Amino acid sequence: MNQFTDVCLITGGSRGIGAALARHLASSQRAIWVNFVSREAEAGQLCADLLSQGCWAREVRANVADRDAVRQMMTSIQAEHGRLDILVHNAAAALAPKPFLKLDWSRDVMPPLEVACRGLLNCLQEAEPLLGARTRVVVLLTDALFHRPPVQMGAYLAAKGALWGIARAAAKEMQRRGVTFAFVSPGMTKTELLGAYGDRALELFAQDHPLGRLAEPEEIAAAIGALIEGPEYLHGANLLVNGGIDY
Repeated sequence: MNQFTDVCLITGGSRGIGAALARHLASSQRAIWVNFVSREAEAGQLCADLLSQGCWAREVRANVADRDAVRQMMTSIQAEHGRLDILVHNAAAALAPKPFLKLDWSRDVMPPLEVACRGLLNCLQEAEPLLGARTRVVVLLTDALFHRPPVQMGAYLAAKGALWGIARAAAKEMQRRGVTFAFVSPGMTKTELLGAYGDRALELFAQDHPLGRLAEPEEIAAAIGALIEGPEYLHGANLLVNGGIDY
């Protein structure tokens, strides 16, 4: 049960940054749980790839906004390993750009809030018996919270802003038991999450960037990995991975 140096859970891990992170962290000494909601084929293929590289990996279906589903997920991890050393909260609702004055609270604002905030709350509360003095939690935010916000992304920013608040509160209270938190705030990254924007819009975004391009998922994954594998004193750090957008 305890043969691994780390037991890791990546929410929203079947694609994009989550999948890139799973590949980045892959090691024969590490067990990786890939959480997904609907992308079963992608999660299964990712885990098969990791297994072929000698890494223990298993996909697990759970909508993190569903408390019962999260409880079942954590029960599976407990039965297999008895602990959780790394929790990366990467799950996010699909982007749906919409003018602010057209936003509907129930249809547009609540779904991303549920995944971001209730998702983290569910994961931390249900994982409590698995968390120890060396557990590290990494929460994915967005650079747009701290620099220029994109237009028509009010619901997304509301979710990430609330997540920033609730995660900081969790970090403050859980540090007493040795659980450390860190945050990664990526700039625009080439993932399916940007599918709501057209190719021309993404091209313009890239042209306006200091580096002339958007981030690759592997670059964000490497930054998350640095926080996971870095010193305990990174507790509370928020790493902006935006390619110098503020210069």
